[in-house]
Amino acid sequence: MRKRPAAGTKTARVWDTADAITREMGRSATCREVRERYTAEGGNPNTANTQYSHWKADHDSRDAGDAPEAPAAPRDVRRRRLKVAPDGRLLIPADMREAMQLRDGGHVIVRVEGGELCVVDLYVSIRQTQEFMRQFKRPGVSEVDSFLADRRAMWGEE
Repeated sequence: MRKRPAAGTKTARVWDTADAITREMGRSATCREVRERYTAEGGNPNTANTQYSHWKADHDSRDAGDAPEAPAAPRDVRRRRLKVAPDGRLLIPADMREAMQLRDGGHVIVRVEGGELCVVDLYVSIRQTQEFMRQFKRPGVSEVDSFLADRRAMWGEE
């Protein structure tokens, strides 16, 4: 998580603007929205772009930090019939969203398997992938460092 800029600074103003837009819109602010509002107040658009990227990373990591508090596994809900709108939209009922641990305005991973649409909350998917990958973890070994050392050797840098 990136440290929030000191209050009263130009960079903090970008973060405050992004927070305000997020509250007003009920979803994460976009870079364009933040840049437009910040520059309308006389701010530099480059500062807005840079600080928005830092704010977004912090904002997303705070959302990701919420994931471990959720139950370890999504619960099951009985199947039911839903209507698909002509434009392809599908409304997922609240009890199903809750069971899937979907957050308001969150992101999902979607795939089709054997003709079935599978929709998984992004953070549930991350937890599932982390759990799967634990079987490959070697105690006391940094897989990233090992990979980078192999690449450096391959490129003749070591």
